[in-house]
Amino acid sequence: MNISTQYAKALYELVSKNSKEGNKYLKNLRQALERRGHIKLLPQIFSEYKKLALANERAELHKKTTPESERTRMLLELYKRLVANSE
Repeated sequence: MNISTQYAKALYELVSKNSKEGNKYLKNLRQALERRGHIKLLPQIFSEYKKLALANERAELHKKTTPESERTRMLLELYKRLVANSE
């Protein structure tokens, strides 16, 4: 895990806990990067942050049970029973 990924994870965790303070966290991150001489990492941190946000969004989307997925699950279950009984 490189340093930009670590910064992005830390920022994402902070923002997910308290989204109202997001601007404050960004200012503090920028100041910390400038102090440490890592300001060139800012675009990489942003892209890693976007990846984390997208992964979380997709995970939440897949957790939802839709009527179609429930129907498909039931049909597969019935099919497995039918196949098992025919043997």
